[in-house]
Amino acid sequence: MMKFSSRFRAGSYLLAALCIIGSAVFGGEHAQAADAAQLTTVGQLSAAQKPQGVPDDYVVTPNGYFSASCVVTVHKGDQLQANGMIQRATGALEKPAQCTQPNFTLQGDRVEANGQRSLSSLKRRTPPPEQSGWVQAANYASSTPIGRIVATWTVPSQPSNRGSQVIYFFPGLEQLPNVQSILQPVLGWNGYGDKAWTLASWNCCVDGTTFHSDPISARAGDVVVGDTYSNCGPGVACSSWNIDSRDTTTGQTSSLTTNPYADLTWVFGGVLEVYSVATCNQYPGGPITFSNIQVYDRNNNRVSNPPWQGSDTSGITPQCNYGLQTTATTATLSY
Repeated sequence: MMKFSSRFRAGSYLLAALCIIGSAVFGGEHAQAADAAQLTTVGQLSAAQKPQGVPDDYVVTPNGYFSASCVVTVHKGDQLQANGMIQRATGALEKPAQCTQPNFTLQGDRVEANGQRSLSSLKRRTPPPEQSGWVQAANYASSTPIGRIVATWTVPSQPSNRGSQVIYFFPGLEQLPNVQSILQPVLGWNGYGDKAWTLASWNCCVDGTTFHSDPISARAGDVVVGDTYSNCGPGVACSSWNIDSRDTTTGQTSSLTTNPYADLTWVFGGVLEVYSVATCNQYPGGPITFSNIQVYDRNNNRVSNPPWQGSDTSGITPQCNYGLQTTATTATLSY
């Protein structure tokens, strides 16, 4: 999406600050800012659950809290390149503007635009009893680069307590030991301040930028397939990958075409990530099962028995009967 330890909490959150495409020539700046503004803001979180020190106009993403001016939408047909340039479907290239705002990890660490991290007062002041972070993840470290991961799951019912919390589910891929990016097809609840389910594909971070595809709506009971894969043939260190968030019930797909930036060796069969969950009834209906998980190495050989590991949830508040059960092709996350 790794233990729920300091490394587990930090691994995915090493993903740095964001920035927005700023080319007025292409008209991209205004369009991207409007897209980013739709994301749930810190100001929309309940007062008791706001992360201290994070500005109210920052937005919630699967990678932490960021300035809304630092979120980039990559539209259908566009392609994110290794240098952070976006090649539009028309063939035009756009250069992202440099993001100058810090971002904040789920644990309250401040990350400057240059990537420098501060573990100071914000982290110590963030009060319980709400949970923000990766709750559980079926994961393992691969000794060889991965070429694809695909998983299927069903959109759960909405939380019975529909507050300002944000919930994310996804499979994904990262690098080890130095995390440079995370490729993730994401099902989110209240991700856009809408108290509804949406699907979008995300990649963070090149030069401190996070990117996501145009979101699509989903409903409880819809069957979702998240597919992250190389666009090259076997054995190739590919510079072009697709992240597809597909609702097979509606036939809609939200896709992001991107460079992975480096070999992907950290594999996540299913992850539960939350923001500002204070009570167990703020979780959606569960448990949730990621099924038909298929992992392939760079040579297109299927990994027959992924050695899934879970995380230590004993220190999480609130305690909501967390659990993880795995087989070679399934990961069931309980809460």
